[in-house]
Amino acid sequence: MMTNKKEILETIDRIYKQRRYNAELSKERKIHELYTKSKEFADICDKIKLAGLKLSKASLMQNKEQIAKYSKILDTLISKRTKLLIEMGYPSDYLEPDYLCKTCQDTGFVVLEDRVEVCKCRTQLFIELLYEQSKLKEILKDHNFSKFNLDYYSKEVDLKEGLSPYKNMVKIIEKVKEFVENFDKPNQKNLLFYGPTGLGKTFLAHCIAKEVIDKGKTVIFLDSISFFEILKDKYSKMLRLYEEVSDEEYKSLEEVDLLIIDDLGNEGKNAEFCHGVFQSLLDKRFLSGKKMIITTNYSLDGLVTVYSQFIMGRLQEYFMFLHLFGEDVRVIKAKLHLEKKTSET
Repeated sequence: MMTNKKEILETIDRIYKQRRYNAELSKERKIHELYTKSKEFADICDKIKLAGLKLSKASLMQNKEQIAKYSKILDTLISKRTKLLIEMGYPSDYLEPDYLCKTCQDTGFVVLEDRVEVCKCRTQLFIELLYEQSKLKEILKDHNFSKFNLDYYSKEVDLKEGLSPYKNMVKIIEKVKEFVENFDKPNQKNLLFYGPTGLGKTFLAHCIAKEVIDKGKTVIFLDSISFFEILKDKYSKMLRLYEEVSDEEYKSLEEVDLLIIDDLGNEGKNAEFCHGVFQSLLDKRFLSGKKMIITTNYSLDGLVTVYSQFIMGRLQEYFMFLHLFGEDVRVIKAKLHLEKKTSET
């Protein structure tokens, strides 16, 4: 799933600018309302405005004596105004801007003593816009359990596996539905679908995404190449000992309710250097109870050749491995379509 990150970030900035404007506008309306109700309140507000201007001037001139003087005057006036608000029957914080997020005051960032962090509300907004911009919304109209057809899976027993592809898929769907039902339970394992192409791994991941979204949860669906591009960017920042405060992409991977990585292993050997970041992300999501779905065309033995024993250890600990086998569904569909076309001619 490729997205226009720049477009999303520009949209987010516009949204926060509008939110701050709305909050300040609401505050001004309240002040205007109280101006007309109380002359005493109006007088105090005028004095606060004047003291604020003088404090700003003193700050520009770096006049410490004046700064201390008008800071004290301003604090006294604000205390008087708060007291008057309460006497008039209003809460003490009535004139505080009505920010949607009190934590970041609708800036999207939280300033700490030693760093600036992306606020959770901004990460959430990024996830929502990422979903809106992706094609996932349209895909899920057709890729859901109501459209899942078990008739494409043979009922003939596979001697190597000891059961038929049909019965195997029935069992897998049961596990999938248990996963969705127990989505919020911390002890619910993640799911990893593995097996050859064309057996419905991605379709199943889409089905789960649809069910989880219907529960009001957030979902990010990424192919492995796009996923590892984000990890590479994160690794690069770590090497430079520099963390951009606008690192929404990686943050969203940590925070989203359900992260789906499609076709794991397809990212190739050039992503090996950031496997440590992948391992760290797996750990963080597991410890925070966040769920994941992974699909891969590799066998388990194949995965071992691609990823370190540490990552494989995490996958085995955090995921339930579900093996898909049988004939390529797309080939079966093509055969049926050809047979139908032939019979009509």
